[in-house]
Amino acid sequence: GVTQIEPPWPLEGRWRLEQYERAARAVASEWMDNMDDPRDVQTSKRNGSSRSLLSAGSAVAMEIKRKKIRESALFLQTENTNIQEKLDFEMRMREGAYKLLLACSKREQVLNASKNLLTCNARIKAYLTQLQKKKWEQDMMGAVRRLSDPVSDDRVPCNGTVAMSDLRFPLMWRDSDHFNNRGSSRRVAVFCLIQIGSEVFDTQMVVVDRSVTDVCFEGVTIFKEAVPQFELKVELWSCALEEELTLVNTPKKLAKKLRNSFGKTAGKKLCPLLDPPDPDTFLQYNPIPFQAKYSLLAYTTLCLPEAEGSFQSHSLIVLQGAEWSSWLPLYGNLCCRLVAQPVCMTQSMMTGYLSQKQSVEGIYRCCSLYCVLSAGFLSCYFTPEEIDAKVQPTLNVPINKDTRIRVMEKESAGQKSRSLSIINPSPEGSQTIVFTTESSEELEDWLDALHQHLYDQSQWLHCCNQLMKIEVASPQKPSLFLTKQADSVYNDLS
Repeated sequence: GVTQIEPPWPLEGRWRLEQYERAARAVASEWMDNMDDPRDVQTSKRNGSSRSLLSAGSAVAMEIKRKKIRESALFLQTENTNIQEKLDFEMRMREGAYKLLLACSKREQVLNASKNLLTCNARIKAYLTQLQKKKWEQDMMGAVRRLSDPVSDDRVPCNGTVAMSDLRFPLMWRDSDHFNNRGSSRRVAVFCLIQIGSEVFDTQMVVVDRSVTDVCFEGVTIFKEAVPQFELKVELWSCALEEELTLVNTPKKLAKKLRNSFGKTAGKKLCPLLDPPDPDTFLQYNPIPFQAKYSLLAYTTLCLPEAEGSFQSHSLIVLQGAEWSSWLPLYGNLCCRLVAQPVCMTQSMMTGYLSQKQSVEGIYRCCSLYCVLSAGFLSCYFTPEEIDAKVQPTLNVPINKDTRIRVMEKESAGQKSRSLSIINPSPEGSQTIVFTTESSEELEDWLDALHQHLYDQSQWLHCCNQLMKIEVASPQKPSLFLTKQADSVYNDLS
């Protein structure tokens, strides 16, 4: 026969275990029932993804909040891992760029390898800073969990896309240099580093001489996860090109000169290559030859107020003087088009049905409308299909800094009902639109979404007045001196 093995715990322990299992099954069943009940959960969209709307005070909602807090630390750890992977990748790229720098024989290859090495170092420095910041946030989160309830209602503004295009640096040559082809014959290789947070982009390298009136960098640089407090750093790096023409025609001499600038022990250092994470320490052990070394010529920092969507000039801090071999006669300004697109202007922040209360000859009736909150408006349609068909909304309610949102409570036959009142100024004084929802939980979610939308606008400021357009490709343009638009820019500079 089959021998039955008794569990090691006594009967009382088994009874308690069975009780626990039954309770667990009951909780799981209640959870599934709540998830399936359309009265308790409504599906909507915020920030472009589907989500479930739950009552803030329900046990299920509190459990979800606690789970989010527990997962937030895990999220930081995962994000740290992603940053570490990017850091490791850039370190491998830096090693390859340095080896390529030693192996190159052509001047353009050498300068590009040096540019790539500098770009890798800038990214590594940004990632190290980001890791340090995340570690501090993780420590602070742990301290908050120890001291108090970590559930916080502090609002966080939505992210946005920041794009820079038509980047150019006007030059101010002397007349004898530019028009008479006399004077300075210097030639300088330049490129730009453009950075927001841990994202660093570089431009192509261009060679500038006295025939060039302004340094132009074509293309669009896009940052997709910017915050309203972004700081966009633009750095202009320069490297003097030697006037010795024989170097161009004799690559072997150039290669020999570069190798000699490293010293006789360069090859020994290269294998194995000393590759510490810190960029400054790396360059101490693995120096760049003088003929290929870039120096920071000028820089500036642009923030949200400078994002106007049009071609504008901005002040530039110049670090080099005329005695530098890599110096250029900069005007003291850079010109560019800076665009900022908050997510709240490009995506639907929330969608769902609302019932509009209307008074017809003193009789109130409700009209069910499908509503979309986006770009400073609550757009109302009869059906969602009207959006795909490009039908104009039946009702467009402004949601901006002048909007007032109120919750009105009314008691009738012993039952309380709540409605959402949106008040906007009008020539007649004010216009009030009243909406109702099927449940108080749904009303709370719409109320939260509307307040979040107002908060996003308060942080992104003028960028929420009208959607700025981003040029996908920046076509080749003539010199600024040949365009009518540039005349006004240079008049502002002079």
